[in-house]
Amino acid sequence: MTQTLYAQDEAGNRHKVIQHVESAHAGDAGEDHGAARLVYTLDDGTPVRRVDNDTFQVVSTGAYISTVRD
Repeated sequence: MTQTLYAQDEAGNRHKVIQHVESAHAGDAGEDHGAARLVYTLDDGTPVRRVDNDTFQVVSTGAYISTVRD
């Protein structure tokens, strides 16, 4: 399942955030076998972390972006 969300940074630039389900791989250390998790990335593949319902944090820069609802 993939879902596309849109978010905006402080400068007003819009970013496409892609949410998809990633399943755990057997043998991964620290993973619950068979458990799936939601993973978020920008359109270019940059990982982002969901902070709350309206906010994401770009992992590489620490910048926050807020969900935009049209």
